[in-house]
Amino acid sequence: MRKILFTLLLAVPFIAAAQTTAPMGILVSQTQGTIDWPKVVEENDLDYAFIMASVGATIIDSRCGINMEQAHKVAMPIGCVHRYDRHYSAQGQFDNFKAAVKGFHMDLAPAVCVFSDGPYDLNVKRIDALLALFESEYGVKPLIMTTVDTYYKLFNLERYASYHVIIVNEGLKFPVTRYTFWQYTGKEKVAGIMEYVPGLKLHPTYSLNNIKLK
Repeated sequence: MRKILFTLLLAVPFIAAAQTTAPMGILVSQTQGTIDWPKVVEENDLDYAFIMASVGATIIDSRCGINMEQAHKVAMPIGCVHRYDRHYSAQGQFDNFKAAVKGFHMDLAPAVCVFSDGPYDLNVKRIDALLALFESEYGVKPLIMTTVDTYYKLFNLERYASYHVIIVNEGLKFPVTRYTFWQYTGKEKVAGIMEYVPGLKLHPTYSLNNIKLK
């Protein structure tokens, strides 16, 4: 995977019409199986990785710990992702995330993934409580990872304006929301990883320093 040039669209908030490079990254989970992290670093032009850690209050990604450990050995900056589940309390979910990452090092702010759950109420109070727990523990606001539809449904409000956003909008179209990271595909091919992997681009007005843990 190479850093690629892309033309910025005026329709996207906060983007100037110019060409620039987009720092590239990946999102990995147990779905990708065993990852050759030295090869990932040596043979790809990648700047960061997000690692799936936990889902709800009961599921820990089976590759989370080994991916964090091996990514750290090759000096790949990493952040970790928790998938929100409306069925569980904020505290239960946060405790599950902490158990998943305990003893390992994170460079970047963690992310809370919130996807629309069909017609069901996602429980905004519970989401806000979970975000607050992450901020209290790590000293920075967590990233919000979501789709365009869910962003407009839940997060297009002033109280979320200071949160960085990972927007999942796969395909060639730029997101129409504000974003810090854009998951532009779920099927990137990366040397060192047998399975397809979600690919990310960092918005050109940000750097990793904006989301580093203090």
